[in-house]
Amino acid sequence: LPPKLYARIKTHIDMDGTLFQVQRRERQLIAAVPESLRMDLMMQIYGGPLSHHPFFRFLCSWHTQFIRTVCRAVETEDVHAGDFVFGDGDACTSIRFIVNGELGYTHATVLMEENVDYPIGSVSFGIFRRFRSERGGSWNVGHSWSTGSSLEDKMATRLSQGQWLSEAVLWSVWEHAGTLKATTAGTCALLPSASFEEAIKLHPPVHWLSVLYARQFVIHMNKMPMSDLFEPPDVKKWKPEAQDCVVQTYACLPWEDELPKHIEANVVKDCLRLASDVARNGLDENRPHHGFVMVVGDEKALTSCGKSGFNPFFGHDLRIDHKGAHDTLRRNAFHADGAIVVDGISGRVVASGWFVGDIRLGGSEGGARSRSAKAIAQQAGDCYVIKASEDSRGKLVLHLGTKTQAFHGTLRSEIPIPL
Repeated sequence: LPPKLYARIKTHIDMDGTLFQVQRRERQLIAAVPESLRMDLMMQIYGGPLSHHPFFRFLCSWHTQFIRTVCRAVETEDVHAGDFVFGDGDACTSIRFIVNGELGYTHATVLMEENVDYPIGSVSFGIFRRFRSERGGSWNVGHSWSTGSSLEDKMATRLSQGQWLSEAVLWSVWEHAGTLKATTAGTCALLPSASFEEAIKLHPPVHWLSVLYARQFVIHMNKMPMSDLFEPPDVKKWKPEAQDCVVQTYACLPWEDELPKHIEANVVKDCLRLASDVARNGLDENRPHHGFVMVVGDEKALTSCGKSGFNPFFGHDLRIDHKGAHDTLRRNAFHADGAIVVDGISGRVVASGWFVGDIRLGGSEGGARSRSAKAIAQQAGDCYVIKASEDSRGKLVLHLGTKTQAFHGTLRSEIPIPL
């Protein structure tokens, strides 16, 4: 055996087995109690470590029965100082919560600098980093080559009670992006992704919430370097485009009390009714819509913010509240690329096929339609912007200035008043 692997095995053999005997006895006792009592006991043991994670902490207070189900599936992992827990590129099957002790995580980039001479991106790199010749000249299968280096120890991120690793395995296919080694004796609680998936199937409300969280997690993860250490997405920064909305039958107009002087609430409401109808039911002759944007704002101020290649409404006086206006817009505006522009005071349809000239205020995330909608909402003294993605079946994303929210519902004024 390689010297390092031999030393690790000998360390385990020489260690006092009393602790492991106690732990083994505890597990036998837990297995002997009735199912309901065992679930309560497991929740007391593992609910604490899981609750350090914001998402699980919320579930602990909102859906205790789900946490009881999840804790039943948690597995215990005991480690000794110097134990190698996982390596870069290893398949990952569980999120790991640290119950006690200290571990050191080293990202793969540090291992590359210390152990591999091949440049990043080399075709041979992925294989070569797994099987490497020791300085003594013999080939060693496994990860013993990556332990004990001074650079690795120096660059390792120290992890202790209350922290977790590899959350991504719950929401995507994942392999470890670094190495984890125990610096002291300790215990970890492992929640297998397969068990988590089975648990959420038993609790539909949690399943729905998990889908929302997973979408935001993946969006956030794709902006960051791959790592097993990953902060959950801040709920305040969730992207409305990825959020599901509960249909609100009596929804009021968002930001009605904050509209600028050049935008009338009734004009926005008329546009929102039309946009919701098109998003839900598509265009005429059962044609689906392919996504659209409506901009409600100051007609004069908007002239310097964009233009239309061909504008079929130029020179006409079609108002959004005119009889037949909605049908006209369905046939001649919603099928075209670009936005539909409506004057915020008069409700006159100014243009269709209108493109924003400067989308820098829309940021760098999302497609051209999303960035344009966010950008124009902050121009021309602020505009009220209504956007539907091409796969929307009723959900809209609204912008006013820098404010954004998802909307899926019916305005209160649409509800008939009983006579």
